[in-house]
Formats: sequence, structure tokens, C-alpha cells
Amino acid sequence: MKKLLLSKKIYYILLPFILFINFEMRFASLHRYIPAFLLSLIMFYAFFGVLLSILKKYKRAIIVLSIICYIIIVATYLKVAFTGEPFYFSDLFYYNDIGEILSIVKDTFFIKLLKVLPFLLIHLAVIITVIIISHKLDTEINNKKQRIVTFFSSLLILLFLFVPNKYTNKFMLNVFYEADKRKDYSISADTIYYYKRYGNLAGMHHVLLESRVFKPDNYSDEKISKELKKVEREDNKDLGKPNIIVVFSESFWDVDQLDDIKFDKPITKNFNELKEKGLFFNMISPSYGGISANVEYEFLTGSSLSNYGNSLIPYMSLYNNSNYYDTSSIIKELKNNKYNTKLVSFASPNLFNCKNFYKYTKIDDVKFIENVDQKYIKGNYVSDEYVTDKIINEFKIKKKNKKEFYMILTMQAHMPYTIDKYNSYDIDVVESKYSKELTDSLKSYAQGIYDADKQLGRLYEYIKNYDEPTIIIFYGDHLPYIEGLENTKYFNTKDKKKDTFRKYNTQSLVLANYDISSLKKENETIKYLSPDMLSTYVLNRMDIKLSDYYVWLDNTKNTIGASNKYVTVDQKGKIYYTNNLKGKMRQVSDTRQMLQYKYFIR
Repeated sequence: MKKLLLSKKIYYILLPFILFINFEMRFASLHRYIPAFLLSLIMFYAFFGVLLSILKKYKRAIIVLSIICYIIIVATYLKVAFTGEPFYFSDLFYYNDIGEILSIVKDTFFIKLLKVLPFLLIHLAVIITVIIISHKLDTEINNKKQRIVTFFSSLLILLFLFVPNKYTNKFMLNVFYEADKRKDYSISADTIYYYKRYGNLAGMHHVLLESRVFKPDNYSDEKISKELKKVEREDNKDLGKPNIIVVFSESFWDVDQLDDIKFDKPITKNFNELKEKGLFFNMISPSYGGISANVEYEFLTGSSLSNYGNSLIPYMSLYNNSNYYDTSSIIKELKNNKYNTKLVSFASPNLFNCKNFYKYTKIDDVKFIENVDQKYIKGNYVSDEYVTDKIINEFKIKKKNKKEFYMILTMQAHMPYTIDKYNSYDIDVVESKYSKELTDSLKSYAQGIYDADKQLGRLYEYIKNYDEPTIIIFYGDHLPYIEGLENTKYFNTKDKKKDTFRKYNTQSLVLANYDISSLKKENETIKYLSPDMLSTYVLNRMDIKLSDYYVWLDNTKNTIGASNKYVTVDQKGKIYYTNNLKGKMRQVSDTRQMLQYKYFIR
């Protein structure tokens, strides 16, 4: 044994294994699933085999592998710290967005970094030790045949594991990730669970497999045609043909719902009062704490992220070629009805590839406003007051009787939520059972929501006196990511379905400057709509022509009102796990998956 340990040969196998264990330590667990652990080892050594065959020298391969591992380790720790979500393979495609992402987190970057720095230093120490030892191993593979065999055998393993294939995908999910044996459906509502159960590398691989979109097993053009032929549109078109103002309110959520913190005044006063005057809907967002692009995608297309994987962002994964030109969307529906369409964003055009998506939907006018005068900045971002000014000014100069769809994306309430985000506060905390850190974060967040709510009231007062029929669609994209918020009593009721619903539950309002009393009556039974269903619902109540897909989708609102990949709620408020739907709900879900493949996957 002693002779073996003194031999250099043992280190050729041992050093990559040490790197592997070091890579896995962020999600160390005694309950790790052995098949997934073995798969991780195979992946890791296969990748090392490719590097070794290309670089020839053992120490070079170790150095390159160490650097790659450490970059992902750092990215993992920081992503969990900022979002609560682990690192995905798809995050590697965010390299164009690094500048934008850093500008968003810059104010809390060093605070979060300091928290994880001790762990990063331990990982770094292990890697440095491995590199030092590897320098004593000067082995070089000069035998061309050995290199070719190593390269192609390793590559074949990686191709099998990573190249998209419907059948191998299903095989790996079932054999290595227990997909066909899961009975506790709540585990799928928390991505980080997979990493704790399967490990870091296998967790990334598992999410990648679940993110792929394949042609449904039961797909049939004939079935789709029959389904669409049965569609009959409801008679209620009482919204007429109004101007449409959409306020996509960043992280807007009714924070007054929290019982363990009290503010000196209502944070969402206008929103709650306007529920009585407009149409109020509970939503289930596809996102928690970020990835607003996915919420926007659902609203603008009527496509649901329920049928896509955990890490898939359609803007980036699908809308990256000209096959999507003139793609199905509510923009296309409105343009077919002579609407002028406009969108204003205060983020970068490159963030999540949104620029290409807007181009493919043929929006008439898209403005990216990245720089505004400092006097319009509040809490690091453009203020909601400035956003409301933009909307009002737009409608002051709008051509009379030219119908307009105007969507604007706010930013003020975006993270970070630090107490020094605002120079002064209009609100204060009068009672809190939370830690000082969480209390301060919630106060910072609440100020942004207070301002958004104030501007909602101001915008409604403006359109009340506007001389053309106009509606406002106001909705929050997702809950905020605030460290510790998920651990509070509100999100831990001992009812897993309810807890998951609350994690993704945002709200929306539809307000009008004319009589919509018939829809108010309908609103008594239609209470739950996801972002995809919200836009579809509004369009179907307008006096315009619509494509069969949007009419069909509206017909499903009584069966599946609000849904994401994790939970589904019917109009009675009963919550289900989406991957365990039965009967008519399953039938509607499966049919919709086929329709989405036809209209949105090209």
C-alpha cells in the first residue's frame, strides 16, 4: 500500500478525483444518489480525457481543468448568494450580459463576495495544491494512437451524455435521475434540491436534460386541426377596441401580505383600492427572484414556460435565427387589427437576447433607454415617476383614433435591496419579527413598491380623463429575491403546495376609463390567470379578430387558469403539482404542449 502511494501512477488518477470532490463540495450531501454520483465521475473524467489528448502534457490538462472548475465554483457560489438558484450550463451563454448583470448587482457585490470568500479560498487552496503536485508529474502522451483512442472514447461518452436526443435524454433522466420514480412532486419546485440530491455536476446535467424541448410523443397535426376546429369564441367583447397600456412592473408584489413586519402606512394602497374598480387576477409567475424575460415572453406570446425546462430562456434558446421572423405573438394579433405597437425598455438590448425577439415579433417601435439624466434616477435605476411621465407624454402626442399598444418595463424596484439604496424614505417599519438585515432589505424593497403603487394611482387618474377608450394592464413579473425571505412564516405554512404557490404568486390589474361592469361580473369566477393567460384573456374580450390558437387558449381558462412548471391552480383556488395533473387538466396540458410545439418551436 505504501509503495502504491509513493508511486506517481496513483496521482494520475487521484488528482482529477480531488478536483472532482472539490468541485462537488458546494452541494455536499450524505443522501447523494449513487447512480448520479457515478455519472458525474464519468463526465468529469471524460472531459479530462479530452483535455489530456489535446494538450498532451498531464500538468497542462490539470491546470486547464482546475481553471474551468474554479470559474464554475465561483459562479455557483455567487449565483446562489444573489438569486438562491444554482449555476446552470445555460448560464455559459450569458457572457454577452456580464456587463449588464454586474451593473445590476454592483452595490451588493462585495458584501455577498465577503460572505462566500472563505469557502472560495478553501476551494482555491485545494486547486493550487493539486496544480503544484501536477508539476512534479511531467508525463506527456506522445503516442499518437493513445491520444486518438483517448480523445474519441472520451468524446463519444460526452456526445452520448450531452448531444440532444429524445431517447437518450429520457433514458438518462429515468436511470440516473429517478424521473419515473418520483412520488414527492414537491421536489421539482426547488431546482437547488436536484443539486443537493445529485451533486453539482449531475445537477447541472439534470437541469440541462429537463430544459430540452422535443416533439411531444403524442404530437399530431391532425389532432391539432380537430382541436382548433372545435373552438368557439365567447360572445363577450365588451372591452371593444381600446388603447392598451401595459406596465410591466419590476418585482411588484403585495408586501403588505407579510404578517411579521408592519409599516407605518399601506405600501400597496392604490393597488388594493383599484381592485374594486378594475379586474384583479392572481397569477403564477414562471420565475422567482429574476429572469424577467421569461415572464415577458409568456405575456407577449401566450406560450407557457410549463412546457419548458428549468433553465430554458426562450429569448436566448429559441429566438436566435430568422426562422422566427413574424412569429406568433399578441403583437402579431394586434398588428393584424391595425394597432400601432410600441415597447420601451430601460435595460440593455442584449440582455437575454430580447432585441432579436422584438425584431422577430415585428413591434413597430422599440426604444432602449439606457441613460437618463441623474435627476430621474431613484435607487440606482430610472424612477417609476419618470416611467409614468413617459407614458403620459406618449398619449398626449398620440395620433387621435390611431389605436396603440404601449408596453413599458420598469426598473426602480429591481434588486439590490440595501438600506442605503434610497437617500430618504417615505415609509418606515414600525414592527418586525425579522432580523435587522432582512428588515432593512424589506424596507428598501417596500419603498420601491410604494413608489410603483403611487405611480399606478397617478396613471389611472390620467387615463380616467383621457378622451379615447383606454385600458391599463398592470402586473408584477415575479417576487423579489431577498436573502432569508423564503424562510419566513409566510412561505412556510407546512403545506408544500401552498408554499410553492406563494413563492410564485404575483398579481395583476386591468383598469379601464369606460364601463366594464360585465367583465367585473365575470371576474367573480375568473380569478386566476398566468401572464400567458392574462394577455390572451384581454385580447379575447376585445372586438378584434384573433387566430385560432388564442381563442383555443382562452377556452382553457376555466380548467387551467394559472400555472407554471411547478404548480397549477384552478379557478376555485385548488392547487396541484403541474407534473401530476389528472383527467381534463392533463388533457388540456398535453394538447397545449402540442400546440406550443407547432406555433413556438421551429
